[in-house]
Parts: sequence; structure tokens; C-alpha cells
Amino acid sequence: MKLRILIGVVLSVIFIYLSFWKVDLGGLFSGSISLGTALFGQSRINLDELGKVLASAHYGWLLLGVAMLLVSLFFRAERWRILLKPVHSQIHYWPVYSAMNIGYMINNILPLRMGEFLRAYFLGKAEGISKSSALATVVVERLLDMMAALVLLGISIFLFPFPDWIRDGLFYVGGAVVLLIGFLIALLVNTTWTLKLLGQCLFFLPHKLRDRIISVAASFTSGLEILRSAHHYLAILSYTGILIVCYLFSVFLTFLAFDLVSPQYPMIYLHPILASVVLLIIVTIGVGLPSAPGAVGTFHGIVALGVSLLGVPPEISMGVAITLHLANYIPLTALGLVCFWSQNFKFSEVKAQFPSGEGDHLQTH
Repeated sequence: MKLRILIGVVLSVIFIYLSFWKVDLGGLFSGSISLGTALFGQSRINLDELGKVLASAHYGWLLLGVAMLLVSLFFRAERWRILLKPVHSQIHYWPVYSAMNIGYMINNILPLRMGEFLRAYFLGKAEGISKSSALATVVVERLLDMMAALVLLGISIFLFPFPDWIRDGLFYVGGAVVLLIGFLIALLVNTTWTLKLLGQCLFFLPHKLRDRIISVAASFTSGLEILRSAHHYLAILSYTGILIVCYLFSVFLTFLAFDLVSPQYPMIYLHPILASVVLLIIVTIGVGLPSAPGAVGTFHGIVALGVSLLGVPPEISMGVAITLHLANYIPLTALGLVCFWSQNFKFSEVKAQFPSGEGDHLQTH
């Protein structure tokens, strides 16, 4: 656990550094410049200009974007509740909504997206659902998000002039998502055969670790049962489509906040929907990377890169990244705390899920 936390923090620091400075390894190795000059001698961003960008932003548009984000949470919670129906047919909306927001809050205060696991614990405590089943529905939920991202990626990758290295990276990400989708479908169709194949693929791991992974995968099958319920497909896909619209609109409002929908930035001005799709894909990747609490650093670096692909100067790109992060971090953390206290949970319960700092297990009951 400590190693994974360290990895997340190091990634965040690296992204923050690369977002603000250019490293000159050539000059360092040649001996022409010192280590300090090589690492901090070339700035990517003029801090004075960044300050002006943040001061001149139209925060009314950003607040409207925050409102859109908060509205989307109602649809996301209802979609998760539908996914949970095969596990618990009489599940109530408020515990689902609360657990989801508690998970987002924990993601913002603990590293490596631990909130995804802990929200299963809090939902289980409130509704009497097993942790593994709840976790499986979280996996399905993320699967739906990834499938939606794949659709958007398939549209944008042939319409937007991504640099070759980004285009190649997106193909790899898409391929990994397809493999994950295939594995989950196989797990649902023929659990025994799929688990046997998984064991064979993990032959290089120690016996205990391999058995543990297989056991966790097997426990996910109950949460995948929703995929057998075809009559829920329309509702699930409809809510997924609504979420995409909400997020795209929120991104577009961010463009308006920084006056980016103008002839000065033709990629955005001429193709605002495509530009919103591109940035949404980048944001989705940025949020999903291992990082420090709240995706600090990784989010800023990835989003600033995404905005710069649209022909926007680095100071404005970083301004967009900073405000987007705060627009997500502050309301989601506050709302999560409200839900946490309203359910009479205690932070000692969070700590209890990670005994001796090793906690990879959550106890539902």
C-alpha cells in the first residue's frame, strides 16, 4: 500500500514539474549547464500571464458548469442503482447517491482512487450488500464509461489531428479497454472456463497471489448479472448518453469561461463539439491515472496538454486545467462530506478498512 501511495505521489510531482518546466538533459550531460539550470532554467509557463488568465476568466460560466456537474450526479447515481438491482432488488436511491459521493470525496483526500473501493463498503453497510458484489457493479459502471469514451474516441481519432505519439497511445488505451470488456463478457458467459484461463495467464505469479486474484474475479460475477437483464439496457444506455451530454456541455462552458470559442482559436471556434469531445477524452484519461489525492498534478498536466492540442497558449491551457480541477474538487468534496455525515458514518471506519496500512480488503459487514 505504501509503495502504491508513493508511486501516485511521484507521478503527480512529475506531472506538475513537466507542466511548468522544460528539462534540458542534453545541456546537463554535456556539462555546459548545472543541474539546477537543467531542471529549472526553462519555464513552460509565464506565471504572471497565468495570473492574468485566472483573474480575467468569466467565472459565471464555470459556476454553470459546476451546476451541470452536480446535476449529472443524480443521473449517475440512478444508473448505478439500476446496475445494483440484480444484487439487491429493493435498493434505495439515497444510500446509492450518498455512497457514490462519499467515494468521490475519498478519492479527493486519499490517493490511488481508494474511494472506488470504499464506496462499496459504505453502500454495503447501509443496504446490506456484499462488498464484492458492489465492487463488481462499480467495475461495470466504469466499463460503461470506458465504452462511451471508446465511442467518442472512435469519432475523434479520425476527425481530429492528434500528434502521432498521442494517436498511438490512444489506440493502446482503446485496445486495453476492449480486452477488459472481452474478459468481463467471458466471465459472465462461462465463468469456470474464464477463471481457468486467467489462472493459466497468471502462471508467473506466486501461488497465493494468483489464487487471490482468481477468487476476487470469481466474486465479481454476481455484480455482472445486470448484463443478463436485457430489459435494463435501454435505461442504462440512456443514462450513459445523458451523462456524456452533461460532461460535454460542462467542457463547452469552460471554453466560454476563457473566451476560447472565438476565431482566435479556430479548432474550437469551427468545431466546438469535436473540441469538447477531445478535451473530455483527455480529462477522462487524466482522472483515471494513478496519482496523489484528488489527481493533483496528473490532472493538471494531462488537461493542460489536451487544451494545448486545440491551439491554446500554455498559460491559458494551465488556467483551464486549474479551474476545471477546482470546479470538480471543491463541490464533490463538500457534497461527499455532507453525505458522509448525513449517514452517520465515521472516519475511523475508513481507517479500519486498512489495518496495518496494508488494507486491500474491505469488510462489508
